[in-house]
Amino acid sequence: MSKFVFLPPILLVCIVGSISLSAEPPLVDPHRTSPSGISNIGVKECAACHSSPSPLYEDDVPEKGILGVTRFVRLVEAKEWWERDKHSYAYQLVRQDLDPSELDKVERKSNKLSKEITSRLKWTPGDKNFERKCLTCHTGMNPSEHASKLDVGFGVQCESCHGPGSEYTKLEHHQQVSWREKTPEYKSELGMWDLTSPSTTTRVCLSCHLGNIKEERFVTHDMYAAGHPVLPPFDLQVFLNAMPPHWRTLQEKPTFENESDYLGVHFDIQGNSDEIRSAIRGSYEKTKRSMIGGLVANDVGIKLIHQGAAEPKMWGDYSNYSCMGCHQELKKNSSSFQRESRIPGRPFPPNWLSLEYPSVHVSNRDSHESITREFFASFNSVPFGDAQRINQLRERQDQSLEERFQDRRKMEKQIMTKKDVLQWLEFLVQSRKDSLSDFWVARQTSWMVCVAVEELVERGDLAPALVNEAKKELMDLMRLDLKIPQRESVLVSQSDILKTANYFDSVKCRELIAKLVQAATNIPLHLGMHD
Repeated sequence: MSKFVFLPPILLVCIVGSISLSAEPPLVDPHRTSPSGISNIGVKECAACHSSPSPLYEDDVPEKGILGVTRFVRLVEAKEWWERDKHSYAYQLVRQDLDPSELDKVERKSNKLSKEITSRLKWTPGDKNFERKCLTCHTGMNPSEHASKLDVGFGVQCESCHGPGSEYTKLEHHQQVSWREKTPEYKSELGMWDLTSPSTTTRVCLSCHLGNIKEERFVTHDMYAAGHPVLPPFDLQVFLNAMPPHWRTLQEKPTFENESDYLGVHFDIQGNSDEIRSAIRGSYEKTKRSMIGGLVANDVGIKLIHQGAAEPKMWGDYSNYSCMGCHQELKKNSSSFQRESRIPGRPFPPNWLSLEYPSVHVSNRDSHESITREFFASFNSVPFGDAQRINQLRERQDQSLEERFQDRRKMEKQIMTKKDVLQWLEFLVQSRKDSLSDFWVARQTSWMVCVAVEELVERGDLAPALVNEAKKELMDLMRLDLKIPQRESVLVSQSDILKTANYFDSVKCRELIAKLVQAATNIPLHLGMHD
């Protein structure tokens, strides 16, 4: 059975056993690359079916081999999104025309902050800055759509994440059971983005939660200085848990119609349906999503810097760099993480986006590493980086990043075993031990460790008593709870996080991470630092 195996020099490779990797055309990342002519139809169209299933969809007809549609999709997604997901009222938090009495206490605080931010930035209602720089994320729509028939009042709605629906919502497409047989490539041609893919999901999320300058989704340093909450490091599984989910994962779905066809286009596994289903149920999918999401986030960060270098007005914006490149204690023994190769006074991109990860084995791995070294060297050339040099690298690096993205798409089709999880944990802490004095690196690493440890506990591979105390301490120390459920203000979390970062105890953090990983792997760890 194919799985993830970590081999010197820490390569993540696919070992072909009873599972085969099929030859396939390159997978194109579908996010924001839907063919022209495809457009959004609005949440009301989606909610017509996805608010409550009819008995017709719920009923099985065993004698005809028909299994109810709700075995595959529950058809209550729009209702749960509206009632529980913070994205559904993202627009309410920034609306400029609402009277405070129209909002509840929590919403009122965020809405007041939004008005304060726009006032400090001197954005008047008629100058389009609000639409171009706020609504692109707070509604998930491009500026051209704000004045259309679509209701921005529904916030970040269905098509913001699933892709524009004018084509795939047609009767002959996604309403049919045969849709499950279609490949992600076919679906993307009709506008639907493949959110079963951690790689694509990460790119979708990070288009707002990190930024995309081409789509005018970017929190500038001016916006931060005016009061916009800091965007945290990213862990896909943690974010999905916190939304809260309005879906079932494949492992949670009961047997459904056309299951073998569906599995065949999403996994490279040979065997009958029962064998494939068993293999998938045994895969550590949460840890895999966390790992692949981190890998892709790394590359999205590089792409964002390339976008900035190509836009003279955007290049050098301080939000592209590690905060601690400037905001650090000016004392000899400062615990802020410093790159050995960094020239003092030359800020680098955020450390959590530019650290080592296990590489996927590809024939031109040396080329990938060479381009990456050259890319980061440009930040030592001149203060804040050499935009001209980065632009010269863009074509080569784009090709390198696309190859890496395809490798990660292949990883998604493999089974992650317990052994792979333990090797991932060991690699993660060893590769990052010298950078855990950076609060944001430590926070993302803590999330990744907790995701893996929690999944080991869920599977019965690790006794809760061995990790519960250390995990709780780490959660409290690093404020790992995102506080995302609806009606919980992000401002509460924001205040806690900034205080935590200011008084960050890196020694305690390393101690707790070491305890968790050692409990899981039985490998003694020494994560001491030379602070």
